[in-house]
Amino acid sequence: MLIVVTDAARADHAGCYGYPRETTPNMDRIATDSLVFEQHFSQFPHTRSSTSSLFTGQYPDTHGVYALGGELPGGATLAESLRGAGFETGFFSGWIVASPSMGFGEDFDFASAPTRERKKGAMREGARRDPQGVLDELSRWLDERDSRRLFAYVHFLQPHGPYDPPEEMARLFIRSKPPYLWHGRLPYREIEHTIKRDVSITEAANLYDGNCRYADWAVGELERLLRERNLLEKTLLIITSDHGEAFGEHGYEGHLEGVYDEHVHIPLVVRFPGKAPPVGRVRALTETVDILPTVLDLFALAAPETAQGVSLVPLITGESPAAHDFIFARAKGRPESYLVRDLRWAMIFFQGGKLRALYDLEDDPWQTRNLIDDRPEVAERMAAAFRLFAQTQRYPPLDFVDPNWRPTRQQVAPDFPKPEMSDDMRRELEALGYVD
Repeated sequence: MLIVVTDAARADHAGCYGYPRETTPNMDRIATDSLVFEQHFSQFPHTRSSTSSLFTGQYPDTHGVYALGGELPGGATLAESLRGAGFETGFFSGWIVASPSMGFGEDFDFASAPTRERKKGAMREGARRDPQGVLDELSRWLDERDSRRLFAYVHFLQPHGPYDPPEEMARLFIRSKPPYLWHGRLPYREIEHTIKRDVSITEAANLYDGNCRYADWAVGELERLLRERNLLEKTLLIITSDHGEAFGEHGYEGHLEGVYDEHVHIPLVVRFPGKAPPVGRVRALTETVDILPTVLDLFALAAPETAQGVSLVPLITGESPAAHDFIFARAKGRPESYLVRDLRWAMIFFQGGKLRALYDLEDDPWQTRNLIDDRPEVAERMAAAFRLFAQTQRYPPLDFVDPNWRPTRQQVAPDFPKPEMSDDMRRELEALGYVD
């Protein structure tokens, strides 16, 4: 079984999700033999938080990892569950934010990721590894294993910034306007957002698409690697992302600070082994927290009691038409924001409980008209769904919906120290928007 994550890949920049540019030809081809989940959402537009949700099946307000703060809970993770069932596990990452130094991979049998390297007698931190380096590590690991039960997690940095794809991929999209590129405004004047970029937003979006193509090349190479070892038809292959990337659609750029579709709507493509695998498109709402219980269910394993996601197996088999009535996603920002979304409506709550935005996805799929004052009955229904959800979390985020709510001491997430990093590493992550 293999999970591959292409970092910061928003769904609407993939061909199999309708993008007219040829950014993902390999994933598109794989998608024709797979299940494509059309309405799949990340829990948090930040690598560390969303990966914590993938590995634990928990929402951020339960696992407590908010961006670089918080400690990943031990035990009850996907790797721990599969190891307990006899799987040999390997973790491969090209991004230091998804690495053992940031709390990921330590529960795997083997982990390979960027880390501190000694150069010229001094310790130097390398933040990223190119896709070929990740593939080389995976290839060696597979060649050294004869176990029939393997689980590999593969995390490619691209299409995340910096947007520096190989020249032949950058040339594919330069000097043209990206499809769908449009500029909006922050939903309220009280909201702040810091923009950090050295090129025009059009050039940034074009280079981002080049990075999408670069990551897709890596996905194709990974598929070839499996096929050459006669593993492809024996492997459950899951292709997804950790979050999206914004280009000014609602006044935000990058990720971390927003919960609009450009931030949290991500691909989920699942290719099953066997002669007659399920193939098609699934419109029902799904979330990153569902991956852990789904994988374990497919292998007839019970999900940990701590998991909050649901198995998608009943959805896959047709036993159930839906997995969720609503999905939930949280973001940082000034103020922080929370998304509640069903198939028709998207509502955003801003911390403090006073600012809200409501969008009719049927009439306004780009989320440009705030109907919070026009549809009070819908707003109250969405707020009720959020209150119910918030009350189930270890650290209830009720301050997003109730300005007078005050948590008890036990309801406040611990103020964990952020991971230690050198000055060089801090500057590099700051440039990428990962450090305030």
